Amino acid sequence: MTPITEVEGRRVSLSNLDKVLYPATGTTKGEVLHYYAATVGSVILPHLADRPVSFLRYPDGPGGQLFFTKNPPPG
Repeated sequence: MTPITEVEGRRVSLSNLDKVLYPATGTTKGEVLHYYAATVGSVILPHLADRPVSFLRYPDGPGGQLFFTKNPPPG
């Protein structure tokens, strides 16, 4: 089952939280999300509001192939 949380009044599905994003340190996606939510999220989010976004995606981690997601997910 995919965990769902609420951020700024929006429901967000969280998937693959155990996926290792940084193999050199073993840091997982869940740990990165927790870091941002617990430390810098409240400071950085107001500066990112209403700004254009492009997603660079690394499905196999930072050392693997990458691709752009041109259209943001719905919501």
